[in-house]
Amino acid sequence: MKKILLILLACLPLFAIAKDNKEKNNSDPKYLAGALTYEDGKITFTREINAPGLSKDEIYQRMLDWANERFQPEDGMQSRVVYTNKEDGDIAASAEEWMVFSSTALSLDRTRVYYQLTAKAGDGQCLLTMSRIRYWYDEARDGGEKYTAEEWINDKMALNKKQTKLAPICGKFRRETIDLKDELFLAATNALGQAALAAPAIPATPVVPATPSGKLQDISFAQLPANLNEMTKDGRITLTANDEVIDIKAENWGGFGQMFNKNVSYLLIDQSRYAASTLMEHNDTYRISFYTARGTEPAVVIECRKSTTQKMSAEELKSLNQSIDPSKEYTLYIGEITRIQAR
Repeated sequence: MKKILLILLACLPLFAIAKDNKEKNNSDPKYLAGALTYEDGKITFTREINAPGLSKDEIYQRMLDWANERFQPEDGMQSRVVYTNKEDGDIAASAEEWMVFSSTALSLDRTRVYYQLTAKAGDGQCLLTMSRIRYWYDEARDGGEKYTAEEWINDKMALNKKQTKLAPICGKFRRETIDLKDELFLAATNALGQAALAAPAIPATPVVPATPSGKLQDISFAQLPANLNEMTKDGRITLTANDEVIDIKAENWGGFGQMFNKNVSYLLIDQSRYAASTLMEHNDTYRISFYTARGTEPAVVIECRKSTTQKMSAEELKSLNQSIDPSKEYTLYIGEITRIQAR
C-alpha cells in the first residue's frame, strides 16, 4: 500500500502539468470572439510588416531565406517553399507540422496541421497571409479525423455559449492555431531585423567627460556613456522631429543594438500616445535627447534614420522579454544611428 501511495504522489506533478496544458488561457480575450478573420468565407490571418529602411529586393531575399529555413521536410512532414517570384515579390510555403496540445511522460495529445503561408514583398513593407488551415487528428485510431479550420474552430464550435471561454475540444485547436499564427508572424518580423530587440545592449566605454566648452561634440558609438540607461531613469528624454519636441518616458527607451551590421536604437511607443505616434509615423529622421536630473541642456543627442516600424501586441512583446503594460498596444521603431553628440 505504501509503494502504491508513493507512486501516486510521484505522478501528481505529471497530472498537474497535463491539466495546466489543457486549461491554459481558456478565457484569454485573444482567443475569443473576434479572434478569427475571414476572406471569401475562409479563415485567413494577415499581418503587414513595415520596414521603411529596406527595399523590395532586400525584403524579398530576407523573407525567402527565413522561409527556406522555417519550412523544411522533417520527420515525414512535407513542409517547403513551393513558389517564388522575385519580380513580383511573391513567396508561398506549404506547411505540414505537429501542433501539440499537451505533452507529459504519460501522454501526448497532438494533431497534424496543414496551412499555406504567403509573403508579398514591396518597398518598405511585406504582407504575410496564413490560410488554407486544416487538421488531421488522432490518426493512429482508425485513420483519425480530418477537419478544416472553418468547420472546427469557428465561434460556434470552439467557444462556450456565452463566448467567455474556449470549449473543451475544439477550443484547444483554436488556441494553438492562433498561437501558431502569432509565432509565425513574429518570426517573420524578426527575419527583417527585429530579433535584434532581444539582444543585449552593446557594452560601452565609461562616461564621456564634459568638453571644456560645454558644447555638444561628435562622438563615436563606442564612446556612448555606460550609464545612459541610469540617466533615463532620473533625468528626462525628448523626441524631436521636424522641429517638434515631445517628452517620452524611460519605458519608451529600448536601448541599443545592431541590425545588419549597423548600430541602431529602439523605441517602444504606446499607440494611445497620439502625439508621439503621429510624430514618428510622419517623419523618417528624428533625434533622441537625454538630460541629466538637473540638466537644462541635453547631455547626449542621438540622431536616427527610421529603419523598421512594426505594430506589436503586448503578448508579442512579452515573448521578447519586454516589460510593458499588457493592456496596451505598442509600435516598435528601430532607427539606424547616423550621428551621436555629447557634452
